[in-house]
Amino acid sequence: MVLLSSKTLIQAHAVLLVVVAGYLVKSPEVITDCDLVFMMGEALRIDFPSLSSPQQSPFTFCAILLFVESLIDLVLLSNIPFHEALDEALPYIRPLRNGNLPAEDLQVLERLPEYITKSLTIYWSVWIAVAACRFAVYAGIAFFIYQGRDGHLASSYTSAAAIGGLDRLKNRVVFSFAFFEMMFWFWTFATLREERQERLTKLLEDTREN
Repeated sequence: MVLLSSKTLIQAHAVLLVVVAGYLVKSPEVITDCDLVFMMGEALRIDFPSLSSPQQSPFTFCAILLFVESLIDLVLLSNIPFHEALDEALPYIRPLRNGNLPAEDLQVLERLPEYITKSLTIYWSVWIAVAACRFAVYAGIAFFIYQGRDGHLASSYTSAAAIGGLDRLKNRVVFSFAFFEMMFWFWTFATLREERQERLTKLLEDTREN
């Protein structure tokens, strides 16, 4: 049984992204100078270049991306049915089911019309895909920064104006964020799969009792 529902995790994550985006715009030093970012950067030898002007800093653009991501998550949560859809549908599903099949036999779901099963599990199907994609994206960003840390460390002692393009993202702040996002979406992915299994098992057990 999951400790926190995936819906709670995603909602809390969206709110946190808005808070982080606000700090990146108004007071980026709160994020860039925090102890956690410093320790991760020192441990992995990822340098943090000093960008003297807002035009050079990538954090405003990152803040916009974070706000858009949180908005997309909240819109998806509000438009995709959660657990209630499955609970409300149970009385209508029971007559379509064969109650003699064992509860552990997941093949019983094949006796339901395919569109009913998909409509009842669309929340998990969508969010499992989202979580897997975001895990892959953030893992790629973290690896991109980590594998280029040595070359960027040397260039960081030159003028900050020489830093451009994707090199502006090669710093300990972006790496720390990508790393924690990767861990969060892996946790969410595992929670979603466990929730889906629990709900399907409950559906099967309900059939067995009836």
